[in-house]
Amino acid sequence: MLQRIHDSLSLGRWVVAILLGLIAITFIFWGVDFGMTGPATFAAKVNGEDVSLDDFNNALQNRQNQYQQIYRSELPDELRRELRRSVIDELVRNAALKQRVNEQGYRASAARVDAAIRDIAAFQVDGVFNEQIAMATLANEGYTREGFRAVMRDSLKVQDLESGIVDSTFLTPAEFRRYIELYNQRREVAYALFDANTFATDVTIDDAAVTAHYDSNQASYQTDETVDLEYVELALADVAATVEVTDDDLRAAYDQERERFETAEERHARHILFEITDGEDAARTAAEAAEARLRAGEDFAAVAAELSADAGTKAQGGDLGWMARGTLVGPFEDALFALQVGEISAPVKSEFGFHIIRLDELRAGEVQPFEAVRDELAAETRTRLAEDDFFDRVDRLSDVAFDAGNELATVASQLDLPLKTAAGFSRSGDPNLFENSAAVVQAAFGDELVESGRNSDVIELAEDHVVVLRVAAHQVPTTKPLDEVRDQIREELTRERSQQLAEEAAQAFFAEFERGADPVSLAATHRGTWHPAAWLTRTDAVAPTEVLAAAFGMPKVLSGVVQREVIALANGGQAVIALSNVEAGQPASMSQDERDQRQQQLSEQAARAELTGYAGNVRDQATVRIPPDILEPPVF
Repeated sequence: MLQRIHDSLSLGRWVVAILLGLIAITFIFWGVDFGMTGPATFAAKVNGEDVSLDDFNNALQNRQNQYQQIYRSELPDELRRELRRSVIDELVRNAALKQRVNEQGYRASAARVDAAIRDIAAFQVDGVFNEQIAMATLANEGYTREGFRAVMRDSLKVQDLESGIVDSTFLTPAEFRRYIELYNQRREVAYALFDANTFATDVTIDDAAVTAHYDSNQASYQTDETVDLEYVELALADVAATVEVTDDDLRAAYDQERERFETAEERHARHILFEITDGEDAARTAAEAAEARLRAGEDFAAVAAELSADAGTKAQGGDLGWMARGTLVGPFEDALFALQVGEISAPVKSEFGFHIIRLDELRAGEVQPFEAVRDELAAETRTRLAEDDFFDRVDRLSDVAFDAGNELATVASQLDLPLKTAAGFSRSGDPNLFENSAAVVQAAFGDELVESGRNSDVIELAEDHVVVLRVAAHQVPTTKPLDEVRDQIREELTRERSQQLAEEAAQAFFAEFERGADPVSLAATHRGTWHPAAWLTRTDAVAPTEVLAAAFGMPKVLSGVVQREVIALANGGQAVIALSNVEAGQPASMSQDERDQRQQQLSEQAARAELTGYAGNVRDQATVRIPPDILEPPVF
């Protein structure tokens, strides 16, 4: 049956973004294992390590949902295949990169991981990290605390790799000057325009030509394939309007969720980390020496800035910010919550090394009274009760529609819902009628519903809106009568002939222009317009886009030589271009702010190219197996 539609698809997107977006570069690869048989049990193997099939399916579903919101209709099969390739590309790339950073010894400290988690907007209320919301969100997404910490740790390590590559990218002054010379280049261009509409008055299309075109192109004049639908829909908003919440309901909710309204004790601490690089004894000795300096009165922040191996907090004097119990784990947290304000710990060993911890501040926990949260509880309880009722009704709608077979009148009656109709519904959908037309089109034009007339399964239009439909009638495409399309054909033939005349005029102008004729009078003779030579840049709006693209695509001219070319315009007209001079861009002509901005843009482009190349190299060195049904699922 339908899964709970209100499962947090929106909250899930940031988890998928972390998994797929470790770095934002894309490249295409293939490593399909055509020797496999049977359904895939993994999405890919990268150097022998599995890429989870669940991760692939979840990421693919999110990507398809995003595209359906854009297209508002059924996704073409080719686009679906491209989305599958894109998702598995990213998952395999990220798996290979994670393996690379582990091989090269990249690390992310527990404190840095915790800080990154606290910065996730989905875990915050009014910009402040909320432990209860974080844990509830992770549980809803199927993550344990440690499982998500592992995801974040991998993400941070790959970000460090990315930063290292970007920071090592540089431009030489010669490269930047060459860029400015090309980007700010000016070209002296004259051109003549021949508008197809100018020649439309010269065109006469008789009935015989219309009929001949119609007889030869009947496939182009077909009616749309459409269906007439009957449907019933159910929306959470309609259910919520009927829900009443009593004071007893609110009291029960408050008692049940009392922990949620308790603010946990929080501690503000600093630490100094000593990594175990030269043996445990050496790290412990260094930590004890630092402890002695602190107890002798040295400033904690200064010692942390000097000695700490935690790059994420060193510059801030080891500041870890505010933390509640459960944010950290193991001996570090035990030591922190055993300290008094102002107290410094003895060396504490963790998986990252030895820590010296100082507790700076403490905020005691408190409980919000019922009256302070009553309105919040009322809104949440009304939503929860409405959701429970809604999903119960969705279940019942599914069962009743299935039992009813091929009619919806009794379904509408039993569930007290209006029976609606939509005549002439086409494959292009109707977003004004259905907010997710793609899902409706896919069901309504499926062979099963069209041929049987049976009721559909429950179709999700949104997280809180569903519909069940049946095809009452199916209209197959038919050839439109000639009289219905006569004017359309006449317009098409007129436009086609006008464009042909414009091309002939441009070619005639070009031939005489090359022989030295005066372009002003020549253009007028051929019913065109002449634009005298002017200096243009790549972004000038004074000339048509096609003229600029062609002019800046021509080879650089020799002094005194004019290059000419005939080009087609997107509006059906023609242009004749004359390129007479080229002038390189000058950095001195730009302000310092403009130069700085351009240099930053070019540096970012170079960094992206470096990242793409590095990721491609990592992928090329990996051994990858992708089951064939991941890229091209079997059709049943």
